Amino acid sequence: MKTKILATFGPAIEDKYKLAKIIKYADIIRINFSHTNEEQAEKYISYIKETEKLVGKEVSLLADLPGPKIRLSVLKNPIIVKKGDVIKLSYEKNKIDKNIIPVAYKYISDDCKNGMYISIGDGYLKMKVENIKDDIVTAKVINDGVISSRKGLNLIGSDITEQTPTEEDIRIAKFAKDKFDFIALSFVKSDKDIKRLRERVGNDIFVISKIERKYAIKNIKAISKESDGIMVARGDLAFDIPIESVPTAQKKIIKASREAGKPVIVATQMLMSMVNNPMPTRAEVNDVANSVFEDADCVMLSDETAMGNYPIESIEMMSKVIHNAEKEIHQNYYPIDTDDIYSYIAHASKDLSEKHDIKYIFAPTESGATAIRLSQFRPRSNIIALCENSSVKRKLAIFKGVRAMNIKNYKSTDEMLDNIKDLALRLKIYKYLVVYGSPKKVGSTDSLKYISLLP
Repeated sequence: MKTKILATFGPAIEDKYKLAKIIKYADIIRINFSHTNEEQAEKYISYIKETEKLVGKEVSLLADLPGPKIRLSVLKNPIIVKKGDVIKLSYEKNKIDKNIIPVAYKYISDDCKNGMYISIGDGYLKMKVENIKDDIVTAKVINDGVISSRKGLNLIGSDITEQTPTEEDIRIAKFAKDKFDFIALSFVKSDKDIKRLRERVGNDIFVISKIERKYAIKNIKAISKESDGIMVARGDLAFDIPIESVPTAQKKIIKASREAGKPVIVATQMLMSMVNNPMPTRAEVNDVANSVFEDADCVMLSDETAMGNYPIESIEMMSKVIHNAEKEIHQNYYPIDTDDIYSYIAHASKDLSEKHDIKYIFAPTESGATAIRLSQFRPRSNIIALCENSSVKRKLAIFKGVRAMNIKNYKSTDEMLDNIKDLALRLKIYKYLVVYGSPKKVGSTDSLKYISLLP
């Protein structure tokens, strides 16, 4: 299976048996810092590492930063509202009376405009802003619903004042830098947001930009170029653009990511009905398969594994759908800049493997760059990245078609090729390509070799 699976950690899989089953299928585990603090994350990481040993498989870790998400403050009790009710909202630190709902966002009255719509929670409760005065937002409820503590607010169509990354994002990213393989930056609007994160945390972090703003779609080419990876975060995106535009936006985002040679994750509600049901809807199965057809590197499970009643069934189903979809298609090829010798060799490997039905390409790599280039060209072959650095191996988990493995220590090209031959025989691979360079030298990939062990 070439397409990778990202599963979200949560209460539903804190049981070691369930987590072991998840690790069996997942390539990456996500910890969502919108609902997790650093102390809890430390415990989760230790728990995941312990379970990895039981399974005999290592997974990569993704830290999902909260970003400038607008949320209600803590309420004493849930508030039941009816269509036509009028409610008032204000920043929690303002001096407000008991009839005003507190919001944990200081720019709430600045970012709201008369006539605009606000949704609460998953978008099922909506209201229309009627007045803004003395830092208080007055809105009329459009449909019946419940308002409860810490629910998210979406100011539909508004340009959020608070900058990405927030100071909280910076603090969490510094904590996550040496503990996680990927850092997902929420509510990115331009490439400047990614640059700000790197300036404060370091240039060596692997930044995945979450596309959930209309402004991000406008700037997708620059964002894709600056990022290490892209996530199509359809949940909040569906509140910032018309929901019927989400499918075309997804195609545009994936295309821009692929043209930039960056891995792309499709996320949100992929098998959402399986939170409460052991089987998905037909539409959800089609959604996962279409993400494969559209050439995503990775698909993500959120509530399905974090808090659902059927986390194991969810990830097993996702694996089955991916496997079946991949049998039916050949991945799209996007023209990627091939002005350097290394990309030409990667492209030649793709051509040679497909013309001669070679199903495996071995790529000894120090930095991971060789395997990444091969993944960008989407060969039909399986890419086996061979490296000693565990951090590099974990980062390769997001790239489509790449399987990272250990290689025995070697000092020369001949010794390296002999080690690969031994590995190939153990894996029962008798015909393969090797893309390689000078042993132990970063950026030296300049050779392509065809090997047949058949009589």
